[in-house]
Amino acid sequence: MIVCIAVVGHQNNPLYIQSFTEADDALKLHHIVHCSLDVVDERVNNPKKSGPLLNETFLGLLYPTENYKVYGYLTNTKVKFILVTTDLDVKDADVRNEQYADYIFRMLEQLHSDPAGGCVVFGCD
Repeated sequence: MIVCIAVVGHQNNPLYIQSFTEADDALKLHHIVHCSLDVVDERVNNPKKSGPLLNETFLGLLYPTENYKVYGYLTNTKVKFILVTTDLDVKDADVRNEQYADYIFRMLEQLHSDPAGGCVVFGCD
């Protein structure tokens, strides 16, 4: 189950964070999302040491915790989509093969890049 979705700008500024749990968990999920940004930066800045290649947008499992798994997606404009799930039994290869998170990230990217869709989901000023 998806418990949090975050959209983070190219300078690691939060653009959108939505948690789908109790209010008590929201701060913990924000912290988990923030910690996962370090992993994203490490993978982007050190592509030889990390798994995915730079041209891959799906970054895979970023940050597993006792209760959650965090997956990442990086757009070509360096906007990051972070997905926090409670699916602890799902392996990273299963996520890739079933295109579970990849599909969600591509859908979010389309909404983010479409002016009308982005306003509906992320709000417009």
